[in-house]
Amino acid sequence: MRAWNILFALSVAAPLYTYGLYPLILKLLPRRTYEKDLNYKPAVSILIAAYNEEKVIEEKIRNLLQLEYPSNKTEILIASDGSTDNTVLRAKRAGKDLIQVLDLPRGGKVAALNTMLSRAKGEIIVFSDANTMFEKDAVQKLVQSFKDERIGCVSGQLRYRVDNTAGEGARSESAYWKYENWVKKQESGLGRLSGANGAIYAIRGECLKNIPAGIINDDFYVSTYILQQGYDVILNTEAIAYEEPNERLEEQFKRHVRDGAGHYQAMRMFWRMLLPRKGSFVYVSHRVIKWLVPFFMITAFISNFILGLKEKGWFFLWLLQATGYLVMLVYWGTVKREIKIKGIVGKLISIVFYFISVNAALLCGFFKFVGNKQKAVWETSR
Repeated sequence: MRAWNILFALSVAAPLYTYGLYPLILKLLPRRTYEKDLNYKPAVSILIAAYNEEKVIEEKIRNLLQLEYPSNKTEILIASDGSTDNTVLRAKRAGKDLIQVLDLPRGGKVAALNTMLSRAKGEIIVFSDANTMFEKDAVQKLVQSFKDERIGCVSGQLRYRVDNTAGEGARSESAYWKYENWVKKQESGLGRLSGANGAIYAIRGECLKNIPAGIINDDFYVSTYILQQGYDVILNTEAIAYEEPNERLEEQFKRHVRDGAGHYQAMRMFWRMLLPRKGSFVYVSHRVIKWLVPFFMITAFISNFILGLKEKGWFFLWLLQATGYLVMLVYWGTVKREIKIKGIVGKLISIVFYFISVNAALLCGFFKFVGNKQKAVWETSR
């Protein structure tokens, strides 16, 4: 039974480490300082890949045209990835002659990004999504850090617009991102940010010529690839963008499944990051262990059950686990019926439910990845 005791202990310790202890360790490590220059204004190319975004593309273009950045140093490219709606028509109408709109055949987001990368002329490349709205000074805040030659990638901070009327999916997503942004802020102080936010980030154009075909999570690939080149990757919390979170849990789950498949793809592609090298501590602690949490949860449940067959104390602990999962299942039913549980209890259950649903999606993503069933092409859930 000693082996089962050890297995259970490891299965519990790993999630506690990645979600709790690791962020505290980051706070104890020495911080790096970087030069910033508000007057540094290099030529910038802003790239947006879009698929069936007719509902938001005009607002996105208006948002970009209102940026407080020299227009003679700003290039905007929008690539429609085989959109079947009026994305292209509305983009051309809103952008007039101020932006480049590319009407591409369906090939996936990476193919659209690569086409734009081959045409982009800017010294700094800014990536964003069609449904993401920038603060007016967001681009200036992103590029000011590139005055420091050690930096190769700067991620901005995404905020979700959530109020008291928001649905369960929106509130859970927003709460998780507050925690995630706090962890990334600690990583940024080391110059080892683990993954840029695809909604708002920038890179040195010389660092990337194209993205390999078949990449699922392009933002994570790009930022990790640049880190491996020896550059620092940081977060600028003053470069702010906003999105409306998807309130439908089903759509969130699908997105997390896709992201999960991309995570395991990244583990295979960046296997060298498992060895001691620049950024490996952050990568393993924040990413790899977190991506393995679904398997730790399953192992903890099984090992606890086996230990419970011998001792009543262990069996009682297993009953607590089983009851917890049952409560989450019932809670999912209340969410489906749009019934809200208010107060501290409701918030606590909501957080636990989001944690379990994200890890369930990760597990589904793993099987999609190993079964080669996750396509690189994307769908719009808005």
